[in-house]
Amino acid sequence: MNLVHAPFYQGYVELVKGDIEMELTHQISEISVLINNIPDEKWKHRYEKGKWSVAQLMQHCMDTERIMVFRALSLARGETASLPGFSENDYADASEYSRQNKTKMAEEFYHLRKSHLSLFQSMPEKILKKEGEADGNPISIMSLWYITVGHWKHHQKVLEERYF
Repeated sequence: MNLVHAPFYQGYVELVKGDIEMELTHQISEISVLINNIPDEKWKHRYEKGKWSVAQLMQHCMDTERIMVFRALSLARGETASLPGFSENDYADASEYSRQNKTKMAEEFYHLRKSHLSLFQSMPEKILKKEGEADGNPISIMSLWYITVGHWKHHQKVLEERYF
C-alpha cells in the first residue's frame, strides 16, 4: 500500500504489524478497557514534573486521532491545499482535560474510533492511495490511518511503562 509521510511519523507507522482495518477494530475495545481500568487516583497522575497527566495524555490521543482522520477525510474529498500542522502541547494546554471524567472519556474515545472505523471502511482502495500535503510534508491517506493506529500503540506503551 502507498505509505507516504514525513520521517517524524515513521516510528508510529512501524508499530502497525497487522491488517490496518483489524488493528483499527481491535483498538476500539482495547482503548475502552485500558481507560476504564485506570484507577481513579491515577487519572491526574504525572510520572514526572512537567509531563502530561494520564487524563491529558488520553485527551492528546483523541485530539491527534481527530486531526489525522480530518486530514484523511480532507484528502479523500479532494483537498489540494496543504493541511495545517498542530502543536500538541498547545492543544493539551487548551483541552481542559482536568474536567474530563474517565468514564466519559472512555465512552467518547469508543464512539470516536467507531466513527473513524466506519469512515475507513467507506474508503475504496483508489481513495486510500491518494496523497496530499500536511504540515508542509507529503502524506498519503493510508499513512494517516497507520499513524492513527501507531500513535495509540505508542502512547499505550508509554502509559504501561511510565505511568503504571
